[in-house]
Amino acid sequence: MSQTTAFVKYSADPYVIKLLEAVSPDLQAIEERIEQEISSSVRTIWSLGRHVLSSGGKRLRPALVCLSAYATGLPVDRNRLVSLAAVAELMHMATLIHDDVVDNTTTRRGRPTASALFGNGVTVLTGDYLLAKAMHLLAQDGDLAIIRTVSQIAIAMSEGEVLQMLYTGDPSISEKTYYDIIHKKTAVFIQGCCRTGALVADAPETLVDALSDYGYHIGLAFQIADDLLDYTGNPERLGKPVGSDLREGKFTLPIIIALREASPADRKRLLEIIRSPVKDGEIREVVDIISRYDGFGQTQAAAMRHAQKAVEALMRLPHSAIRESLVALCDYVVRRDV
Repeated sequence: MSQTTAFVKYSADPYVIKLLEAVSPDLQAIEERIEQEISSSVRTIWSLGRHVLSSGGKRLRPALVCLSAYATGLPVDRNRLVSLAAVAELMHMATLIHDDVVDNTTTRRGRPTASALFGNGVTVLTGDYLLAKAMHLLAQDGDLAIIRTVSQIAIAMSEGEVLQMLYTGDPSISEKTYYDIIHKKTAVFIQGCCRTGALVADAPETLVDALSDYGYHIGLAFQIADDLLDYTGNPERLGKPVGSDLREGKFTLPIIIALREASPADRKRLLEIIRSPVKDGEIREVVDIISRYDGFGQTQAAAMRHAQKAVEALMRLPHSAIRESLVALCDYVVRRDV
């Protein structure tokens, strides 16, 4: 199996495959490392881990660890890089597992979730196992700066999950609270991946800060665009129905904007829909109201502003093909359709 062919199984998006060609060999090594780490004498843990690992995904977090390290232009210990990038993906797998349990999600990317197949109890504990494996790899590496970075990610993500849960079903959620949630749940994680890559390369503080800033803003852009796609994307490509967040009581930027700017009559109708279980026929009505008040346009503009800030942060790095890949990634995250 060629390295490029091997990467196809991670992401069906040909643009992502092309974009990440520079780190395709690293991603293959990371995948192999994760397969080793999820092995267990308790066969159910191994089976559940394999199910999650094989369910697809872009592998952007470990890819960003690698790209950030190489973007510094400094020598990189590839063995350390592979291990620490595997930490990022193990943590991501664990959070997806836990999210699906909390949200009672039965399908992800068109396949049954681990909780749907194995039950909530075993699934939560296997998520904990994956987190423990990530911590074990960190301890083996022993770099305190990276350990601090990853621990801050874990703290912020936990806070973000709780904050989101507290506001689930609450249409009074403010734009500030929405940004607090995505800052903690997504931006800090991606920022930490980029920071970790820079630290593996033993980069000077100026480059570490530049890559951290890049990761933070591309993380916000990615999540805002993801929330937009929940309403505007192709459900077959997304592997979930339109308006999944709304059905789960998660009020993201498009609907927050619509609630803020709608006429009294349209706002009243929106509140009627979202305060009770949302029916399939009502999703189209919600989409029409959001469109009427440019909720999708304003959301896209917000994602693009953060993507531009990410590009500006990259200009503090030395010019290279890797830097240009990171620039291209900014465009991808705000224009993707999956």
